[in-house]
Amino acid sequence: MESRFGKEISRFGKKDGILALCMFLFSTLLIVASITVRNMGFPMPWFVARIIEYIPVVTIIVIVLHNKQGLSYIGIHKEKLWPAIRLGLLFSLIPIIFRGLIPGFYGGFNRLSLGAIISAFAISLLFAAWEDILYAGFITPRLYGFIKSGWFAIPLGALLFAIMHVPAWVLNGGMHFGSWELLGLNGLQILRWCIGFTFYFAVFRKYYSIVPVILIHTINNFMWDLTSGAPEPFGMENWWIISNAARLLAAGTLFFHIYKSEKKEQQNSLTTRRNK
Repeated sequence: MESRFGKEISRFGKKDGILALCMFLFSTLLIVASITVRNMGFPMPWFVARIIEYIPVVTIIVIVLHNKQGLSYIGIHKEKLWPAIRLGLLFSLIPIIFRGLIPGFYGGFNRLSLGAIISAFAISLLFAAWEDILYAGFITPRLYGFIKSGWFAIPLGALLFAIMHVPAWVLNGGMHFGSWELLGLNGLQILRWCIGFTFYFAVFRKYYSIVPVILIHTINNFMWDLTSGAPEPFGMENWWIISNAARLLAAGTLFFHIYKSEKKEQQNSLTTRRNK
């Protein structure tokens, strides 16, 4: 029996892949335009910036509904919802431990009031949801329209996810150039985004569900917000390796489990057909 993921991506062709790349460009240009307007001194309330971020999400929902595909095409469905949520909760332990508890107890938490915690979680959810629906639910699966076999669409989707962040970080002063050391730091940041997306997409691929991905991504951003500015345990470089190695190990373990499960299902299906 073919997995839900395999059934969904088998429907996508080259046109879907081209549409995915267009949505990547569209979302990136919107972010650049929004930040540029703010940097030019024009006032922009925070909710207007969030609305701009969600324009691509609304666009893809309109597209899939217009094509009579349904929201399941972007990973929004009830099939195996509770197992998907359980998987999301399990993998949320990675950011809770490595982005929250250990850094927090080592360097201190910077948000402890109930109001600040609720606000931080809501903002984390808003930031995570549009990225996950757009990149995990829409763009990366449709890249299989170009790549019909193998797992090669995943690193390509991770790279697009990372590239999407670069202009915003450059315009907001989060990335600087001028020396090899700075270029190296920028490269590590891009690699961190790629690893993060690979981690999220491993969870998405299991059930073709966006719900656990949004759950993990929200908790990841929330933990980051609770401990931002605190010194890294064991030093920044060592902790970067430890925390990202944990995410890679978790993603690799889940991908291996998915691969073995799909192989077993294919063998069982083949045996059943032969017996008939």
